[in-house]
Amino acid sequence: MNHGIRLPYGYAFLEAELPLPADILCPAYEVPDKSEKHIVELALDAALGAPPLEEIARGRKSAVILIACRTRRTGSPIYVPAIVERLLRAGIPPAGITVVTATGSHDNFRPQDAELLLGPELAKWIRLEGHDCHSEEKLRLVGTTSRGTDVWLSTRYLDADLKIATGRVTCHYFAGFSGGRKAVLPGVSSLTTIRQNHSFAVLRDPEIRVNPLTANGVLAGNPIHEDMVEAAKFAPPDFTLNTVLDAHHRIVAAFGGDMVVAHERAAELVRQRDFIEVNEPYEWLIVSSGGAPYDVNGIQAIKAPINNYKALRDGGVLILISECPEGISEWLLQATEITDPTQLRARIRDGTLILGHNALWLEEIRRRATVIMVTATPPQTVARLGFEHASSLAAAVKRAMELRGTPRRIGVVPLGTTTVVSLKSATG
Repeated sequence: MNHGIRLPYGYAFLEAELPLPADILCPAYEVPDKSEKHIVELALDAALGAPPLEEIARGRKSAVILIACRTRRTGSPIYVPAIVERLLRAGIPPAGITVVTATGSHDNFRPQDAELLLGPELAKWIRLEGHDCHSEEKLRLVGTTSRGTDVWLSTRYLDADLKIATGRVTCHYFAGFSGGRKAVLPGVSSLTTIRQNHSFAVLRDPEIRVNPLTANGVLAGNPIHEDMVEAAKFAPPDFTLNTVLDAHHRIVAAFGGDMVVAHERAAELVRQRDFIEVNEPYEWLIVSSGGAPYDVNGIQAIKAPINNYKALRDGGVLILISECPEGISEWLLQATEITDPTQLRARIRDGTLILGHNALWLEEIRRRATVIMVTATPPQTVARLGFEHASSLAAAVKRAMELRGTPRRIGVVPLGTTTVVSLKSATG
């Protein structure tokens, strides 16, 4: 009997036969009765907790639009032209409009991505820049949060008459959800601000461990989320747009207006669709990052196992499918290759290992399961993550059989970066 699966890998697909039928765990979105453009226009013109964008824009001389970079799909080629159309109608001159890729500390800006991110017509004339989190002359201190985060933000953003933040809302493994306030922090913040904010993912009281409140789907009480909101309010966007996309990168919903209200509405929908609960754990979990652009590099790739490993039985096998054509950052490898738990925690405590939360998550995953990674990344690099390497999905399946024999249950997650699968009995 045919038990074949076909999963995204970069811009292609990988196929393999499984020893038994698998549960395919994928979010289900209804096809909207409106076009993507119409959905966006409604969000811009019938805003939540704020006037319509065009009304806000009247009398302004300049505008900055914050968008995501090429490693995300947000629907920006559809919604940025709609935003710009309203800004021009409101009287803002074309030369006064700048689009900034709010990349935080990730060096993902490329001028050649303009058409991909903005659409072919807009890319011909609009100014597109990438955020620089390192240059002090491009940053300004705007305040300190109640948790002690000094908030340094982009002067390009701060000096704009009209500030517009956009993004796609998906699950996020320590901020709860992407989108909304994340366009500001980390989007256009300094490296020191970003690191201070992200440090709340680790508890040190006295045991060093991942903070259970910094998790997928958690906003209330999440110190990273709450610190982000507080930081963004020092220089809040005048208007935000949050999109929700389906498995085919189509905009199925959009929420515009107030930074907090619009984000919470989008997060509510994502929680209903992208979070899947199962009754029993799996012996095997086969997780694709979702293909390009979600598997562009290592830091994107690890989101998929972090999102879904709790659906695995202890001692199981997790097969991660992630091409990573741009490789895996050395800072991530240096953190994850520390296999001694005492040494890892000592380095987090003394500050010689910055952003150790990723290492702690991968340590927990490796404790629960053997991870086999199907990737273009060399085997010796994969070994530094603590994973086994496989050259193909079929080879990974064969290796899983060698390690654990025929499983009783197999779960398959085609879109692991934007899906969260967990057990109904799980509490953390």
